[in-house]
Amino acid sequence: MTRAFRILMASAMLLVAACASPPPPPTAPAEFQPIAYKLEDGRMTTELTLDPALRAHPELRARLYDDGMIAIREFEADVRRARAEEGGELDYNMDLTLRWDAPVETAGLVSADGLVWSFTGGAHGNPGFHAILWDRRNLREVKPADLFRPGADLSKLDRALCDSINAAKAARGGDQAWDPAPYPGEQGDGIWVCPVALDTPFSLAPGDTAGKAGGLVFLIDPYVVGPYAEGVYTAVVPAAAFAALLSPEWAGQFGGEPSPEYLDRLRAEQAR
Repeated sequence: MTRAFRILMASAMLLVAACASPPPPPTAPAEFQPIAYKLEDGRMTTELTLDPALRAHPELRARLYDDGMIAIREFEADVRRARAEEGGELDYNMDLTLRWDAPVETAGLVSADGLVWSFTGGAHGNPGFHAILWDRRNLREVKPADLFRPGADLSKLDRALCDSINAAKAARGGDQAWDPAPYPGEQGDGIWVCPVALDTPFSLAPGDTAGKAGGLVFLIDPYVVGPYAEGVYTAVVPAAAFAALLSPEWAGQFGGEPSPEYLDRLRAEQAR
């Protein structure tokens, strides 16, 4: 294996934390998910899409575009170095797609999430998720930990996340209906363990109360709580489960319950 190829594989793994079930989640039709950038160069394809609703938040959209293009340019440079070391075109595809979906808003916060998909040879591609929280007033990113009080015991949030994952597993039935416990920090013999909430991408859950989020939506890659064939999970944790942990600055952005319409749509998507 050449040095350039090893660098390329390492770069892809940094971009994508884990594999997911084939095929990748379908993208929206082109008219609703415009392509901000696309390159097709031999066996290499790179693409960045940004949902039109992000245009309502130009500073956030610019941030997502800039960060996406940095990742894409690094990926393209790695592919070209690998080609040079191999003495020509590679005999396998090298693909990277970054997608940001429509944001969810409260009076003071905006969140966006989306898909990262790469293929660098092998049996299947490597998807993962990314998410961002954005301060509408100060036009800056809000780190996940900053939502919560300093020193707050977030084990309650971790357990609520695990319970939500297990409920999603049970709803699918079959081989998926088993518990990935132990909880973080506990000993156990299982292959899979529940993830730590702050180590998991999350966005805001649409709520049933105007101007407030009804909870958090955690995006679970395959291999985190189950095998590749099991696919991805989207776990919703209602605001009531973590309201006491929120910082005073952001506590007012949450209230009520996750929107029934959103939960119905999510159940339909995860049943596919």
